[in-house]
Amino acid sequence: MSDPTRRALLDRLLDRDGQRVGEFATGFAQSRQAISKHLDVLVAAGLVMVRRQRNATTSYLNRMPLRQAQRLWIERFTRTQTRVDCY
Repeated sequence: MSDPTRRALLDRLLDRDGQRVGEFATGFAQSRQAISKHLDVLVAAGLVMVRRQRNATTSYLNRMPLRQAQRLWIERFTRTQTRVDCY
C-alpha cells in the first residue's frame, strides 16, 4: 500500500473492476512486466484476485481485506468519543 503504483492499480480496479495486465499498462510509465510484478504483490497481499481463462488473466479487486482494515483499525481513530477530564 505504500507504493504509489500499487495504489494507482487499486484505484483503477475500484473504478473498473476486471482488467487485464495490458489494460493496466496503458497510462503508466512502466513496462507491462513491471505492472505484472506490482499486481503479483497485490495478489500475495490478498488485495487483488486473478482469474485465468485460456490465454487471458483478469484481475479483480478484493474489497474484503480493505473493509476489515477500515472496520477493525481505522474506525478506532475516526469515531468520536466523549472525553471527560477529571481534576
